[in-house]
Amino acid sequence: MIESGLHHGDNLAVLASLADGAVDLIYVDPPFATGAARRGAAGSYDDAGDVDAYLAWLRPRLVAMHRVLAAHGSLFVHLDWRVSHHVRVELDRLFGARRFVNEIAWCYSVGGKSPRTFGRKHDTILWYARGDEHRFFPDAVKIPRKAGSHMKLVVGEDGRAVQVKRDRRTGKEYRYPVDAGKIPEDWWIDIETLNRGDRERTGWPTQKPEALLRRIILAASAPGDLVADFFCGSGTTPAVAQALGRRWLAVDASAEAIAITRARLAAASRHPAPAAASHPEAARPRPAAASSRSARLPSR
Repeated sequence: MIESGLHHGDNLAVLASLADGAVDLIYVDPPFATGAARRGAAGSYDDAGDVDAYLAWLRPRLVAMHRVLAAHGSLFVHLDWRVSHHVRVELDRLFGARRFVNEIAWCYSVGGKSPRTFGRKHDTILWYARGDEHRFFPDAVKIPRKAGSHMKLVVGEDGRAVQVKRDRRTGKEYRYPVDAGKIPEDWWIDIETLNRGDRERTGWPTQKPEALLRRIILAASAPGDLVADFFCGSGTTPAVAQALGRRWLAVDASAEAIAITRARLAAASRHPAPAAASHPEAARPRPAAASSRSARLPSR
């Protein structure tokens, strides 16, 4: 039975080998159904755009992820405007609407804009909890307080800058030390997407920044927890999980993605990463409408 490590193959086969409740946190960045080939310097994949076929392909994988999540576990599904609303309906049906935790808007500015629409400059990350007592460590991901807010800025007796506001109805005063930071809202504007020259770049076309995964992993898991990514792509999730003292499980059907992830993990740990386990089930035939997507599972 699989417990952790890097695995090359169909993620559905790997999920089938996991015990119920084995995983503490899952982050996945599946295809977005863009209808276009996604190409990078070190890897590529086809991302077919038929939404019905896409959902039919993704649905059994979401069901399997639900099964392997621990009672305190969370699932984060990273999507964009094309299918996020469709997948949210699927997740509401699977987890139950009351297990929905947040719809996170990850906002960025890099990339082109259309002359006919407002710039589509955010991705959607859907967060669902497996049970009533999901793990959440907000103090681990505090961000700086903004200067120039609507609150009055004063200096306390200890010399610390404090933001102050008073409830006009009750007269109660609220004081927030600036250097203590604050818990992020559900719209994240402080993490930029990677640009072409970024040092993190691996050559995978849809790579996500480490800062994004660091926030999610710190917020929703504890040291020693098992963090899984079933579309690992460039390996951002296992790289960050490893750096933060979490165990990890990473899967991709693309040999290019596995090679990138192995090299990245080896460089981070300064010794060779273990060879990826191979899963021959990935070679089994799939419906033609979904074959291009499931042959190369993209991410990060």
